[in-house]
Amino acid sequence: MRFSPCAPAEVRVPVSDGWSVLSILRTTTEFLEQRGIGEPRLSAEHLLADVLDCRRLDLYLRYDRPLSPEEVDAYRARVRRRLAGEPVQYITGVAGFRGLELAVDRRVLVPRPETERLVAEVLEWARAEAARGRRPEPGWRMLDLGTGSGAIACALALELDGVHRVVGSDRSQAALMLARENALRVGASRTLWLAADRLTAFRPARVFDAIVCNPPYVAERERSLLPAEVVGWEPPEALFSGPEGIEAIAEVVREAPRHLSSGGLLALEIGQGQEGAVRRLVEATAGLEFLTVFHDYAGVVRGVLALAGREA
Repeated sequence: MRFSPCAPAEVRVPVSDGWSVLSILRTTTEFLEQRGIGEPRLSAEHLLADVLDCRRLDLYLRYDRPLSPEEVDAYRARVRRRLAGEPVQYITGVAGFRGLELAVDRRVLVPRPETERLVAEVLEWARAEAARGRRPEPGWRMLDLGTGSGAIACALALELDGVHRVVGSDRSQAALMLARENALRVGASRTLWLAADRLTAFRPARVFDAIVCNPPYVAERERSLLPAEVVGWEPPEALFSGPEGIEAIAEVVREAPRHLSSGGLLALEIGQGQEGAVRRLVEATAGLEFLTVFHDYAGVVRGVLALAGREA
């Protein structure tokens, strides 16, 4: 086995004169694992699938396929970036979200499974409302506040029957540009993208049947606790929210009643351990009623649902 110099921290990436799909995956997985890179096998697979322009499953359907020198060079370049801590999704330029393949880069957060759960809860609520005969006319009007890549807005627009419009708003014009690209990419035509820093940017008369938000919720004091590939690469304005971490959430809760229809839903993703504080915020806000919490796939409370008061 020969070794080739590599930029980050004098790390050397193994190379060979005759790689196959399986041999390079095995070697790269071991190599990344030894250097403490998260999910080394998945990283190796995603990066190679990107080079070969195929699905991860296809790698094992042609595991003995030899790699050309050009493919090996392209793969090694991606492995170097992963060694430097760059998230796989930024390297490949795509992230999966509820079956959608979305474009992502450093302008936006990488969509996560917790946020998939947030969308699932909104869909369940809306479908239950429709079953009770409460689907609004001319259709659901929803707001994805702080849309980032547009993942939430696109998923809702595509998955929920009877959608009139899903508005995705963000203070970042760069993020909105990417969200628009993703809407075109996945065919989410019932979306509208607006530059808005917060709910106060909307006219009081503008109401939605649901406001869905994955706000920044990491406390500044917890910055050092985040993985290097998160804090070193993803946009800090989408991660951090003041000294306690709930400052952005508190503002959304405070403003939401002005922008929700009667019986409308406020759905918030929250940080681990913030359930009690956010519930107290909701219960102290006139015009909002706490509904429930929801959990992520690990069983951790990751979100709060509240309802706007119904008209008599």
